[in-house]
Amino acid sequence: MASLIDQIHAEAIVVAPGFYDHVSLVLADKMGFGALFGSGYWAAASRYGKPDTGIVGMSEFIDAFSRYARHAQTPIIADADTGFGSLANCMHAAAAYQSAGIAAFQIEDQSFPKICGHSGVPQCAAIEEMEARIGAAIEGRGDGNMLIVARTDARKSEGLDAAIARLARYHKAGADVLLLEAVPSSLEIEQAGATLKGPLMINAAHGGVTPVLTPSDYERLGVKVVIYPSGAGLAAAGAGERFYQSLSSGEPNKETGWKPFAEVTALIAEKDVS
Repeated sequence: MASLIDQIHAEAIVVAPGFYDHVSLVLADKMGFGALFGSGYWAAASRYGKPDTGIVGMSEFIDAFSRYARHAQTPIIADADTGFGSLANCMHAAAAYQSAGIAAFQIEDQSFPKICGHSGVPQCAAIEEMEARIGAAIEGRGDGNMLIVARTDARKSEGLDAAIARLARYHKAGADVLLLEAVPSSLEIEQAGATLKGPLMINAAHGGVTPVLTPSDYERLGVKVVIYPSGAGLAAAGAGERFYQSLSSGEPNKETGWKPFAEVTALIAEKDVS
């Protein structure tokens, strides 16, 4: 499979679905996607039972994403929230992600404590602070080839023009990919794609603010990378709830569309998931 860097430089859009645990990771890894996305939201929720508010910290993220990277052939884009506090922490995390084989380190410009970018109105740090986070991530990466993804959450609080201006500054500071979070319309995505000089990334979160389009539609709007972080997790939650409801009514076999037990067992054995 082509490296994420090579895919970024190629013509086609990079499609990266999210995973929420090792089994979903292994399933997605077999599908031939250009990349996979390790979301902080889902790492906090499914692995630690916590909300996406910065409660789960650097050590937990490094542990989780390092384990995921060992079981995937597909490049992983991994969330690093706001850099975990200090610039030293950000640098250390980037070095750990690089050592683990993570393909891209995503860092955002929210103030701490952070919130999910698609709920509420995130407050952003000063541009200079985010530029310093990017610099720390680059230093932590060292001579490695891990990409730095800079995300801005400024669209809700400062407007589109200010968010695009932030991303332009982050690109000059050394970010390789530019993520415009919680953008509410196709027209705004297209404007960002036409304005920014660096590769544009969009978060197509089911249930979120941004319209969930097909990869080809995003490509026409000037998007280079699109992540679909929530689809698999929400689908699993819905299927699980239906089973539990059915069982609570005394019917254990009502649910359909199950993955055969033998196939799941084979997946786990194949990857030695732990």
